[in-house]
Amino acid sequence: MPYAILLAAKLASAGAAATATEHNYRLQDTPNADPQLADANVEYLNHERRNYWHLASERIKELHLPRLREDAVRAVELVLTASPDFFARGADHRAHDVRDSAWMHDNLAFVQQRFGKENVVGFALHQDEITPHIHCVVVPVTANGRLSCRDVFSPASLRQLQTDYAEAMKPHGLTRGIHYSTARHEDVRRHYGAQQMSQEALRELATPVPTAPHQIQLMPSWTTPAHHRVQEQFALNDFLFKLTTAANQKIKHLAEIATANVLAHERAKVLERQLAHSQELLAKKSAELMTTTASLTKQLQEVSQERDKQQVRADEQLTLHKRAVIRHSQGQPLAERYVPTVQKLRQQHQLVLEQALATRLHSPVSNHDELATALAQVGKGYSVKATSPQELYFISKQDGTRFSSAELRPGGQPFQEQYLKASQRAQQQNLPLWRDRGEIEM
Repeated sequence: MPYAILLAAKLASAGAAATATEHNYRLQDTPNADPQLADANVEYLNHERRNYWHLASERIKELHLPRLREDAVRAVELVLTASPDFFARGADHRAHDVRDSAWMHDNLAFVQQRFGKENVVGFALHQDEITPHIHCVVVPVTANGRLSCRDVFSPASLRQLQTDYAEAMKPHGLTRGIHYSTARHEDVRRHYGAQQMSQEALRELATPVPTAPHQIQLMPSWTTPAHHRVQEQFALNDFLFKLTTAANQKIKHLAEIATANVLAHERAKVLERQLAHSQELLAKKSAELMTTTASLTKQLQEVSQERDKQQVRADEQLTLHKRAVIRHSQGQPLAERYVPTVQKLRQQHQLVLEQALATRLHSPVSNHDELATALAQVGKGYSVKATSPQELYFISKQDGTRFSSAELRPGGQPFQEQYLKASQRAQQQNLPLWRDRGEIEM
């Protein structure tokens, strides 16, 4: 089944647009075009054959954009065609005229519906080359009125465009090519069999057709000269027909091979240019990636070094604070610069202790061992020391911060009152009363 073919190229500058204009309207020499068939070329929209750059600029002006980037792509040229075997051909192998065909009108309807009728500024049919094809020039305007070739002809949009174009051409017996394929005109080579043509077969085609002379038979005695002449004329015509047919077949196959080789050569040049462009783009992206990686690595090192410095300073400060707290707890005078920090630490400790004690004192408590067990799970742990049944001390195992029971008000109530109530609840439940077991380390 023949393929629907759609190619796209940016007209990124006034020079590129002028070149496209001159080529499409045959204002410059076109070696692969037959001048005798120039009248078969038709322009459906730009009847004055104006420069594409001017047409695109006029359309962009209608958009009333706030500003236009200098490097903005103003126009994109599409080539719309099909596999060579799609087009019916005459005895001279020339394609039949398609200027008024349904295929032609469906192509025009497709691009106008796809890109907006006002954004299609050129639509020219060429029939003076081997395969009929259409040159369509589009201004890349988005649905919300922006000029953006990047959005209208992104890689994903182009793949979808190929799919939608093939679907629109499906009624004509055309199908889509392979997704993500890098092949160009593979159907042409397969049609002509150029890749399968061996050297032996090519040599056989190049061998001249045998040209043995035709032997005229003697006239039998039982026939007339007129009848014999008619028979010999038929025999000679048959001989010449077979000879000419064989020669024409060889010429046809050789022409097909030559055409396929030309297409393959052109494809090789296109691929070579694409490869060079891809390599250049890859080198550019690699350089950008290396620069970005080096920058990120440097930033990461700087962040890591700063974090290490902050950790060292924090450890030093914590050590000094711990020492200050311990000295203060041992009755030594505290330097004034440590007073705010120590007060803050004590407030934090007191808040943690009071919250934990308030929770525990809601339940019966028989002795301070149970308090020590509960406080062992709080923060870094606390030990409880009893100096008398009425006085307890709570000491942080982290930095030695010490609180007397008189300083603490769990839930906003004095500790001793709540501790007494918890002990009474325990006594009512026949639990053992308080006993002094000294300091409990948890």
